[in-house]
Amino acid sequence: MPAARSEMPAAELDGLIYVPGGFGGEQLLEVYDPAADAWRSLTPLPEGRHHLMATAHAGRLYVLGGARAVGGDPTATAWAYDPAADSWSTLASMPEARVAGAAVSLDNFVYVVGGVGGTSALLRYDPSNDSWASLAALDEPREHTAAVALNGRIYALAGRWQGVGELASVEVYDPESDVWAPAPSMAVARGGHGAAVLAGHIFVVGGEAFAGGTRTLDSVEVYDPQTETWAAAPPLSVPLHGVPAAGVGAALFVLGGSDRAGAIDNQGRVLQYMP
Repeated sequence: MPAARSEMPAAELDGLIYVPGGFGGEQLLEVYDPAADAWRSLTPLPEGRHHLMATAHAGRLYVLGGARAVGGDPTATAWAYDPAADSWSTLASMPEARVAGAAVSLDNFVYVVGGVGGTSALLRYDPSNDSWASLAALDEPREHTAAVALNGRIYALAGRWQGVGELASVEVYDPESDVWAPAPSMAVARGGHGAAVLAGHIFVVGGEAFAGGTRTLDSVEVYDPQTETWAAAPPLSVPLHGVPAAGVGAALFVLGGSDRAGAIDNQGRVLQYMP
């Protein structure tokens, strides 16, 4: 990466991976082209953020919430980036501030899952009228979490919560019934991990854990929605947390992150995994 960063998201859009904000580059927006193995710097975010959420939806990149670069307070800001114009627009603010959650695109909406700063309600953004709605809360509050959309549902994957520690639990949301239900738990409890969908499976990579001794994880787990089971996949070549993942074509990409649990020791590596 041009700027080694951690605690940032990544989103795939038209075969490119967009990486906004994070420790080490709070106002940066950089894009990675896997076909060329090359990076470009784009128009910076309107303000610096870390522990922010992002997802691609209908040709635009949505960047949501996060903590301010100075002061660190959670925000409710919502921005959209247009790749064709290399420009940002300001959207209606979220109903509540969120930091260290996750964002996904599903059907006609953008969702924000988990995080700290308000309730544990699922937040839904409607781009057609620039409005937000608060939906069913997670059964288990979770931050430093990851989420993906798969087969018409949203999966909230592990994370942590104050007084509880790291979670291995998984919840799945049905948008038709506005209900969260438990799904099979992962083998390893983790927070600060990345997750992405590849070939109809969910990949969860890295993270950190503090229970039983502070450690950064190289563990990778993959979920098969047909059998509803988790299995171990080859580990990362280096333990990482605060790290995003994205699937492009037949490859899974893991970008940046920190290799020291509970610390900012930013790495600029791009790791590629071919199942």
